[in-house]
Amino acid sequence: RIELINYHQVLSHKGIRFWCYNAGHVLGAAMFMIEVGGVRVLYTGDFSRQPDRHLLGAETPTDPPHVLIVESTYGVMSHEPRELRELRFTAAVHAILQRGGKCLIPVFALGRSQELLLILDAYWRDHPELHKVPLYYASGIAKRCM
Repeated sequence: RIELINYHQVLSHKGIRFWCYNAGHVLGAAMFMIEVGGVRVLYTGDFSRQPDRHLLGAETPTDPPHVLIVESTYGVMSHEPRELRELRFTAAVHAILQRGGKCLIPVFALGRSQELLLILDAYWRDHPELHKVPLYYASGIAKRCM
């Protein structure tokens, strides 16, 4: 049986308490805090501390864990600020279009598809010279998310 829970909703089962926090990775991604015998373990898959156009960054648990179990694609890598990444991306796309080229951007992740489509939509809105240039996406996952 599947039961939906909310972030921060504390549940107990046979002396084990657990609750979840926003992981900031994709919509609905959660980090789970599990408490057994006074020991708190925080478990999470991918997470992101940086807010973007459609998600808040991961939350910091109010009670620190004693043990952290984490999987993350980028580990402890530092990334340039989101605004700078977006500026480089949109400038590259615009330069290609200005010289008559076409852009093909392969994106396989749901969250990345959402983010790139939102970035391009905002950029197109602010640049009237691009209004006649169509945006196509050929991704079932992107189509479902928009």
